[in-house]
Amino acid sequence: MLSALHSLRYRFVFALLGLLIIALVTLVAFTRFTLMPEMLKDESNQAHEALDRAQRAIDNEMLHLEMLSQDWASWDDSYQFMRDGNQHFLASNLGDVSIFQDADLSMIAFMKPQGQLYWLSGISPVDSKPEGCAALDTQCQWARPFLETLKQRIADDPAKEGLTWFQAYPQKALVSVQPILRSDGSGPLRGWLAMIRPMSAEWLRKLHNSTGLPIEVQHATDQQQPLKLERLNDQTMRASRLIPAAPRGEQLSIEIDLPRQRLNSRIEAMNLGLSWTLSLMGLLLLLVLWMLERMVLNPLRLFAIFTRQVRRPERTDVPATLLKRRDEIGILARQFQQLLEFQRQQKAELVELSERDPLTGLANRRRFDEHLATSMKMDKRREQSTALVVIDIDHYKAFNDQYGHPAGDACLQALAKVMSAHFNHPEQLIARTGGEEFMAVLPNTSQQSAVDSADRLRAEIEALGIPHSGKVVTISAGVACSTPDTPLSALQLIESGDQALYAAKDSGRNQVIPFEYLDMA
Repeated sequence: MLSALHSLRYRFVFALLGLLIIALVTLVAFTRFTLMPEMLKDESNQAHEALDRAQRAIDNEMLHLEMLSQDWASWDDSYQFMRDGNQHFLASNLGDVSIFQDADLSMIAFMKPQGQLYWLSGISPVDSKPEGCAALDTQCQWARPFLETLKQRIADDPAKEGLTWFQAYPQKALVSVQPILRSDGSGPLRGWLAMIRPMSAEWLRKLHNSTGLPIEVQHATDQQQPLKLERLNDQTMRASRLIPAAPRGEQLSIEIDLPRQRLNSRIEAMNLGLSWTLSLMGLLLLLVLWMLERMVLNPLRLFAIFTRQVRRPERTDVPATLLKRRDEIGILARQFQQLLEFQRQQKAELVELSERDPLTGLANRRRFDEHLATSMKMDKRREQSTALVVIDIDHYKAFNDQYGHPAGDACLQALAKVMSAHFNHPEQLIARTGGEEFMAVLPNTSQQSAVDSADRLRAEIEALGIPHSGKVVTISAGVACSTPDTPLSALQLIESGDQALYAAKDSGRNQVIPFEYLDMA
């Protein structure tokens, strides 16, 4: 009896288990060191793209505020107001709170050339009421930090050009300061106009609606990184970016809470793929073992028993590597190699002889009968037509008698080559069913289409120009068709095709005639 180490069964099991373990380790390592870092990197890129979109949206808001303040600063009425303090200007332009609501503004300030307050109108962040002040007395105290920053920025701007910045204290806001000049840009400089747009909850909602991102703007801590990505939990990550703000040294943090749906979907898909892979590998292992036992080991044991019972004098020429094996394959190799090789050779020759015409290489009558029955059964189930073309070489016997059998064989081979190329659809079949007779099965083909195809074949063969008694070799063909309305059996279809072929020959040959099916009853 074979030991466990020499048994093919156990050796195969050990090999498959080894491959399974290697595959598992490879999958785990690939997931851990390749897939996960790439997916996390993609998630980081997603967060950076979201921050870029948020930054662009805020920058667009700043640009809009800058353009709005430039329009007001270059307005001749503003220039005149700074020169004469016209109260009508205040009443008509700053007396209505809607100007602040429509433009998302909390304050409009007119400053003197050196940065001192000339006039301020705005919405108090304390009680949300409109206030207007020419000096910071009992009113407008809430604006003092803004005005101090404005004055400092104006003093630090020797070029006397427009300025924009983010304000962190006392209120998070966008600030734009523009020089007040005439509408044509001429001077002298009359002062400065400042507009402040608060980063209120309503303003953030508008950004959310325009970008689709839940943007928040917070005061930054001293230890906060310029660009940060926090994975809060399995469902949410927070991306943040610092932007410089005033007063000097302050910073604001743009924060966006983003869903980790893309990563979770990929991880879920990856886990599902791994689960399926492991399951399939386990099933494959069991299936292979079952197939090995059923298809290899049991037959091998039966063969070994048989060889011990029936001894043959002939010896087989088996490679030395197989003769040295001590497993079931070695037993089979030593006893049956020669027999199996001989059997395979005989079987291959038998199949070739049983389905192919040796002269033309086309299918023979046996293959034709099988294919016709299969095609008609399938077309009947699909309620489709099956056409049959019966072909005969005109005056072939006279050709053989005049030019000899070798020339006749060459003629058959030439015509078979043309027919094979003509009926080249995968479901079509051309077969040599007699000496000079051929039949073509055309599934899912109407009678008229089959007639047209057969007539094109007739023309192609005539165009070959094979000489025959001062003319050329031609064919005659009959076409029959089994349809859902007039179904025929295979025998009836062949007989109908033969009748159509006889009609084509009786009508002078070198033509195609269809069989018009008549009710025989």
